[in-house]
Amino acid sequence: MDLKRLKYFCVVFEQGTISQAARILNMAQPPLSKRIQELEEELNVPLFLRNGRRLEPTESGYHLYKNACAILRDVEDTKREIILIKNRESRLLRIGLTHLFQSYFKPLILKLHRLNPNVEISVSVSDSSNLESLLQNGLVDIALIQKPSHSEGYDCISFAPINLVAVINKKLSAEIPANPIPFLSLGKFPLVLLRRSRDAGTYELITDHFRKGGVNPKIIMNISQPGVILDWLQSGLEAAALLPASEVDPAKRDNCHVVDILSAPQIFFPAVVKMSVASYMKELMDIVQTGYPFPDVDTGN
Repeated sequence: MDLKRLKYFCVVFEQGTISQAARILNMAQPPLSKRIQELEEELNVPLFLRNGRRLEPTESGYHLYKNACAILRDVEDTKREIILIKNRESRLLRIGLTHLFQSYFKPLILKLHRLNPNVEISVSVSDSSNLESLLQNGLVDIALIQKPSHSEGYDCISFAPINLVAVINKKLSAEIPANPIPFLSLGKFPLVLLRRSRDAGTYELITDHFRKGGVNPKIIMNISQPGVILDWLQSGLEAAALLPASEVDPAKRDNCHVVDILSAPQIFFPAVVKMSVASYMKELMDIVQTGYPFPDVDTGN
């Protein structure tokens, strides 16, 4: 059984369509369809039921996916072990880190370095949607991101949600607002919201909660990085932002009010994420399993 066909099958299984799987695999649709057809012919069993453009796995398809993930994971583990044996000093840990939780995950990465001083750590910083693509394409081994809304193809270790806080430029409200401030009352301010580069995320969750409460929020900007939003508010942008508490240091916001939010929805869910077919990064997991966040780290919970 060809390993490449197994990988193609897993991606098609996870994406549900040939077109989406072909985009992720960076290949044309006809050859991908042909590889799946060849696998079905080799096994002499249908792996998918065609429902328009959607592909629904058969019982045999589900069974193959579970075992294919294990096979591909074993192959990756073996490759990794061989590379380590060849040159232990050149170990490279490839980590994706979302802008959304840079401060939240900083102690974890710094401790990873302290415990493994001879290991090179490559950190790609982007928004969660881009990092999911890097995971899917094998360009990072593990991602520290917002928990994916669709878990197919991923294994996740989730942490407690991070509280939502409001950061309000003092030009909008010279007096300190009520603390905590009711969530829906924030809709009256011009808002700058976080928004990922593609697909639905925290932006849609926040605006949906406003509209369910009968409020049409006044959104003047959307930006992918909390740090940029905080810098602009501190520099005089007359607006308010809703951000994860872990990324906001009130002591550095002398031009802004930082207030808790009453009846705030749970929006921010940090997680360690890998592809189902990949192995967990042992060096990182040894730290996480001892308890994270560390007791002396304030995450805004």
